[in-house]
Amino acid sequence: MADCSKKLIQLSDLHFGEYKFSSDLKKNLKQQVTEENPDLIIVSGDLTSQGYVDEYVDAAEFLDELERVADTYVVPGNHDACNVGLIHYKRFIGERKFVSVDKATGFIIIGLDSSEPDIHDGQIGIDQIEWLKDELEKIPDHLRIIVTFHHHLLPIPQTGRERNILLDAGDILKVLMDYKVDLVLNGHKHVPNAWTLEGLVTLNSGTATTRRLHGDNFPSYNQIIMDDEKLYVNLVNTETGYKKNLTQYPLEPKRKLLKSEFRKIKISMVNRFIND
Repeated sequence: MADCSKKLIQLSDLHFGEYKFSSDLKKNLKQQVTEENPDLIIVSGDLTSQGYVDEYVDAAEFLDELERVADTYVVPGNHDACNVGLIHYKRFIGERKFVSVDKATGFIIIGLDSSEPDIHDGQIGIDQIEWLKDELEKIPDHLRIIVTFHHHLLPIPQTGRERNILLDAGDILKVLMDYKVDLVLNGHKHVPNAWTLEGLVTLNSGTATTRRLHGDNFPSYNQIIMDDEKLYVNLVNTETGYKKNLTQYPLEPKRKLLKSEFRKIKISMVNRFIND
């Protein structure tokens, strides 16, 4: 692996408050992520079981622990939107959509909210799609772009009858491909999976801290390693820490972000947030 490689951890479906939630798995996860010492962490939704305030308190405490390991980016899932839970999300977690330049990697991280209140279905919606297009339009085409939202963009094998793919999956997929997004991170189905479509890699994470599992799956999360030429994904068993290769894909070469460019983009984004 080249020295320029960056290590990411993708978690999803933590489900604090769920009856199948495991404190032992949470402890294992914290220890494993700390030992991995990633450059950044992305949590692709479903922090809670039913969106209740006590669940959010526990989730926020855990996210604070992760934040001490590496910058942590979070989006909500459908369970977080239950019982008017997005009020608590705003209070304890933050914004439901965002764009950020990660200082450790130089990657552009974009988060979207695919949740709908009190139902399992999800969509991005026309307002967020237009917002996403505006943001992508401003990003130089030599930068790596990662987009995360909770609901799976493409069907996932071995998950039973397909019911909860994004309602506007085709529209969002076209935008992601038109703007040459490198990586899309999703959760929702509790089953790890990877697809690639004309250079766009979509990666789903399993559930890291519960035993709500399909078939022979185990509690897991994804370790992602990206260098200038390839993306490697290891599936990590939260129970044991054992890793196995999930997939690897070539990446389109892109020029590195210079420090002067990083500062310029960072200032531009701060100014946009102030103006908004």
